[in-house]
Amino acid sequence: MAPGMTATVGKNVTAATRVTSPVAETVQGYDIGKASRVTVGGVHMKRKSLPVWLGIFALGVISSYPPAAKAADVAMPVKPIAAPALDAWTFTLAPYVWTPSLNGSTTVKGRTTDVDVTFVDILDHTKIPKDLFGVMAYFEARNGRYSFFGDVVYLKVGVNGDMTRSRGTDNLNASLGLAAGLNLEMVIAQLSAAYEVARWPSTSGPGSSTAIDLYGGVRGWWQKADATFDLGGTVNVGDLTFSPNRTLTASGDVTWLDPLVGVRLRQQFAPGMDLVMSGDIGGFSAGSKLTWQALAAFNTTLFVRNNVTWSGMIGYKALYVDYSQGSGLNQYEYKMTMHGPIIGLTARF
Repeated sequence: MAPGMTATVGKNVTAATRVTSPVAETVQGYDIGKASRVTVGGVHMKRKSLPVWLGIFALGVISSYPPAAKAADVAMPVKPIAAPALDAWTFTLAPYVWTPSLNGSTTVKGRTTDVDVTFVDILDHTKIPKDLFGVMAYFEARNGRYSFFGDVVYLKVGVNGDMTRSRGTDNLNASLGLAAGLNLEMVIAQLSAAYEVARWPSTSGPGSSTAIDLYGGVRGWWQKADATFDLGGTVNVGDLTFSPNRTLTASGDVTWLDPLVGVRLRQQFAPGMDLVMSGDIGGFSAGSKLTWQALAAFNTTLFVRNNVTWSGMIGYKALYVDYSQGSGLNQYEYKMTMHGPIIGLTARF
């Protein structure tokens, strides 16, 4: 009870009480269990209603505490810490067409044929798809700084005697005759892993950046060559095959694998517009004596559909290899630079 509160028990029985804390009180000088009526602040009430009023009073005292004091004893729920998001994989698939010119030489069974033709010359003197056919595709999987990419080329090209010249001799140093044509069929497959070593914002516009990758991998070759020669003036031709048009054919096929290392620059001019330039070198006499490749490709976004970004791609690709095996009439050699424009369609998802 508060100061000034009196309780009457029976006749002339009064006890003074005092509050010793905000939530408890001590009744002194009377037996509350024997009181028949209680007077609080001039209000008379029955003994049974006293606990109700005491409860109301205690509730008011408790509610007078600041909210922070009441919440201090309440355990707050702990929000779980989300794990850091991992970079998502992105994939690129780009079928393309490569129109290469050929500059170099090929040797089949010891007979060497020089080749120096443009792709336009090849178109003018060959039949499609019998003597000219190709399927090419590039693919890449990227996650953050890491990426894996590959390039597959199937190429079949034939050139006639007007575009080739034989300079070969057999092991008796006898002239084989004029070249009548050369047919090449090959598969070139490259697989590499790359790591982005640097990236910085570019000043070419909003959203532009420049990145540099280092990569390493292998490039595998399968190649078959058929060289045909005029019959006139030929000696030591027992290892060659006669054809119905009175020419001789030397055939051979080889397979080899070249290790390689390279660097790639990726220039983002703006969202949906980028340029990729790369160059690699390999062989190191593990497969071929030497091989190198240079590539430049420009991509621009055409449209986006079903979360796939479709881009047009145009560029230029050059590939050189110097491969040789065997000797004498068993020698096979391919020393050639193939270079020309590329055009394709790129899908990113």
